Order: sequence, then C-alpha cells, then structure tokens
Amino acid sequence: MTNRFSLSILLVLSGFIASSAGCGTKANPYYCPDKNPDDNCTEPDICEDNSSCAAPAGVCDTSTMTCVQCTPAMASACTGTSPICGTDDSCHGCAAHTDCTASNVCLPDGSCAQPDQVAYVSAAPGGTDNQTCSLATPCTRVAAALATGRPYVKFHGVIDEAVSVNGGRSVTFLADAGAGVTRSSGNGAIVTVQDDRTSLSIYDLSISNAPNSASGIGCLIPTGAGAPSLSLTRVSITNNPGGGISSSLGAVTVAQSTISGNQGAGISNSGGSLAVSQSTISGNQGGGISNSGGSLAVSQSTISGNQGGGVSITNGTFVIVGNVFFGNGGTMSSVGAVSITTATSSTNRLEFNSFNQNQAQTGIGQAIHCFITSFTAKNNIMSDNGTLAQMDQVAGSCSHAYSIARPGTMPPGAGNSATNPFFADPTKGDLHLQSTSPARRAADPGSDLTGVASHDIDGNVRATPADIGAYQFK
Repeated sequence: MTNRFSLSILLVLSGFIASSAGCGTKANPYYCPDKNPDDNCTEPDICEDNSSCAAPAGVCDTSTMTCVQCTPAMASACTGTSPICGTDDSCHGCAAHTDCTASNVCLPDGSCAQPDQVAYVSAAPGGTDNQTCSLATPCTRVAAALATGRPYVKFHGVIDEAVSVNGGRSVTFLADAGAGVTRSSGNGAIVTVQDDRTSLSIYDLSISNAPNSASGIGCLIPTGAGAPSLSLTRVSITNNPGGGISSSLGAVTVAQSTISGNQGAGISNSGGSLAVSQSTISGNQGGGISNSGGSLAVSQSTISGNQGGGVSITNGTFVIVGNVFFGNGGTMSSVGAVSITTATSSTNRLEFNSFNQNQAQTGIGQAIHCFITSFTAKNNIMSDNGTLAQMDQVAGSCSHAYSIARPGTMPPGAGNSATNPFFADPTKGDLHLQSTSPARRAADPGSDLTGVASHDIDGNVRATPADIGAYQFK
C-alpha cells in the first residue's frame, strides 16, 4: 500500500508540473487528449479499476496502475482467436491443445474450440464404444464421431478403422501427439473423401499401414466421387502399399507434411488440383508425385529417394519452384528427377530448383526431361545427375536459361554454365551453396520474385540479384 501511495503522489506531482507547463492546451507538443488526467503524452496511463481502461487494453493491472490487455486474474478478457493471456499481459492465440483447458482443442486459427463442437475419439482403454464422443467419454470409432455432426474430430492414440467422409459436409480432424489412423483388415484406403461439397482438413495425424493390396492407399478421392477437397497440414502418410495419396478430380493441398515409404506413388493426381508446399516426399517406390491433367504446384519441398522418379507430369499445368530433388529414380527408371510432357501454358514454371544424384534410363534427361513448345526453365542447378553411361542433365524440347548443368551436354541459353555449383555436402543431400558458388547472384535479373518464388526452401527472402537453385546463400 505504501508503494502505491508513493507512486500516486509521484504521478500527481508529475502531472502538476506538466500542467504548469501548459500540457492541457493543444499548442503544447505533449498534449494528448484523454490520455490521462493531465492530457500529457509523456505520462503513463494510470488506472484504479477496469472502467479507467479503454479497449484493447481494457484491464487495469492494479499492481502497476497501468492498462493492459489481460492479467492472470483477468485471463477471461482474452477471447476469439487470441484466447490466451501471456506473461506479457497480452492476449495470444493458442499454440497447443493443452492451452485450451475447457475443450483441450486448439484450432488452426489460434482460437479454442467449444467442447460441444468437438467429437472426441480415443483408442481403448481411454475410449469406449459409445455414441456420445464427448471429452469426458470419448468414443473408439471415427464413424461414431462423424455421426454426431460436430465440425471437429479430435484423435488420441492410434485408431484402427476405415474412415469415410462424405455427405457434403466440412470436417476438421485434429490430433494429439502420436495420434494416428491405420487399417488392419479388408481392402481399400484408410481415409476416403467423397462428394463435391465435402471438405476434409487434417492436422498433425499419422495415416499409415493400409492393408496389403494395390487398393491400400493412405488417403483416397476415388473416381466418380465428385470433386471434394482434402487439406493436409503436418500430416505423416507412410507405408501404404497402394500409395500415399490418390486423387481423381479433387482439390488436394499438402503443407508441412511427410509422404514417405509408400509402395505406390507418394501422391497421384488425375484431373484435379494438387498443391504441395514445405513438405517431404521421399522413399516412395512408385515415384514421388504423378500428375495427369489438372494442375500441379510444388514449392519449397524436398523430393528425394523415390525409386520411380521424382515428379512425372502428363498434360495439365504446373508450377515447380524452389525445391530440392535428390537421389530419385534409378538406371531402369523412366523418370529421373522431373519428367514433363504437356501443352504450352503461360502459367507453367520450372524455376529455382536444385537437382543432384537423380538417375534415369539411357536417353532420358537425368534431371529434367521436358517436352513443351516454347517453354523455358530457368534458375535451376542440375549437377552430378546420372551415371557415366548417361550424363545428360536435360533432354527434350524445352529451353533452359540462367542455369547450371554438369556434366553432359550443356543446353544453349542465356546465362547458362557448366561450372561446379559447390553444394555444401552433396553426398548427404545438403544442397546449400558454399560461399564460392558461381550460383550466387546469377539468377535471371528479370525473374519474378513474388509469390512462391519470394522465399527459398529455408524461408529466406529472395532479392535481386537472386541465387540460382533452391537455396539463397546466407
């Protein structure tokens, strides 16, 4: 009490001195109307209760007599997409499910879900076979959770079940650490999405070990299912014999995810739209990404060790910018890193990629095999792809500019070279640039460095003159 009384006396004396100098007039440069009792810009706001504080700093911290957004005693002042009161007495979005004590569900926008909007699924013994699927009594089946009609489904543990989402609804799957979905019996995919109006978003879930058959796919949008949407964020799809993701006419978005170790293709898209960003597509026996028709966008991702090749494109449009292609294909593969056969489109882009140790059959461009009329790939590094029997980094009718290609035949084009790019450690797939790399500041000065090309694979900003390849030198 003595400290507060002394602070009050000090603030009053300061206000008296400022008022004596004329701060209560508009002519005074320190005049701030309604800032404090003295209208003085140099004085801190003081308060005695919440009624003295205007939004957004609408809570009075009585220990300091200042207006803040929240205090531990007034954490309820934080709502919406900023429901958490931090140690700085400011409101923040939730960062983990445990931040949300009422529902144990932190939504992607930073808000906490209401418990009655969530269906909870937990493997036994935490869950039981019931239809309530509440936080207190989670159910063991995803079908029961979906039957509640709630927009969010929260997973705990590993659920063994074939999951089907349809009926023209929008659903979001969320998961605790280590949660996943698998399928130990029957034939078919683990997760199937159908119906034009159906939208499924999945966060932080593992989808793995489908039944051992060609139809054993991780996530499936089947032929004739309309054009539903499927969005995956921080999802792991592994060890599925039929492939990781297969989509026909759907809209698929993959971000910050890992698609690996599947016996079929990592991702197969036919006629729909597929966008992959900040993801790892690796070790898939049937190839990394196969795209037929529709549109494909791949950015800031690593495509590596896929036995059937990196990316195969037949028809449709594509944007492949800022990726690493390492160790894809083999001497018997029809695809090395990238194979493209499609029509001309002004939207097509193949830029700022780094290629190393990819292989394909003799006669195939080991890094880029490309057949498009009047198309130029640029700002790419293609180094040490192929074998002594087949060293050509590129093949086909596409042009190349401001790129490095070695060894093999150097394609003609402005800014091209056959010099060593000096990767940091190519034997381990580290394709960062050394300080002496000729790729530094060697990109086309007229390159479009907006959108997907604005940042490199590490998130560093590209600026003219940009470096060739997936990485900017730091």
